[in-house]
Amino acid sequence: MPEVQMSPEVRALLGPEGIARAADISLTSGICASCREPLTGTVNTVVLTGGTFTHVVYVHDRCGPSEVIQTGAGLGPSVPADGYDMTMTAAVLDHGGADLPVLVAETVSRAYIVNGPGAELTNVVASHLLGQGFHLVSRMRQAPPQAPEWIGVLLLGHGPAGEDGLLVLEPDGGQFYAGSVELPDGWLAQAARYGWAVLYAGHVGLADLRHDSKAAAKALRTAAQAGQLVGARIAVGTPPPSTAPVPGR
Repeated sequence: MPEVQMSPEVRALLGPEGIARAADISLTSGICASCREPLTGTVNTVVLTGGTFTHVVYVHDRCGPSEVIQTGAGLGPSVPADGYDMTMTAAVLDHGGADLPVLVAETVSRAYIVNGPGAELTNVVASHLLGQGFHLVSRMRQAPPQAPEWIGVLLLGHGPAGEDGLLVLEPDGGQFYAGSVELPDGWLAQAARYGWAVLYAGHVGLADLRHDSKAAAKALRTAAQAGQLVGARIAVGTPPPSTAPVPGR
């Protein structure tokens, strides 16, 4: 597991909560912001800041120092469709005795909105989703409410490399996610039964837990209890085979 280093100026800007969040994350599937290679060994924390917006990224120690880079006021919150690298994990998880189809979106990079040095950090993706019909999730006893007009299109066998793909569309038609997804046994049956799936977003750390449903559920509950998880039910379905698009095209 990569060892995260932070310079004094990075620590001063992030404050205690930001330091804890930036250090206590899984970088197993992380990518160096400089060379775009997988993060291994010692990595340095780099903070891009534009006033009220702070973007936390990671680089190999050989690729650059831990530092704060002032980008000017033009830097503002973006959404995954604007360029975030995202992963999507599918699982069937118990919610108060009901096995529900679940999708978990996680960004490779970490981005936050802050109100000043040392202030509380708010995950920028969570902030965006809360304005789009999602809800803060504190426990997983039942599915969160439905987010109107959000649609998940299952592209079975039509992923970037011929695997299963998923396209998640926001109400305005923008792409929240377009890429591959590994669907576990029983997921499609449950999605067909309900006509929807629960979409969670947050920093959960599921990269090493894809085949361990108990550990995945525990990680989600931990993220929820820490106030780092938002969620909603979204409609899901499959298009006719002749019209199934390829994610990213």
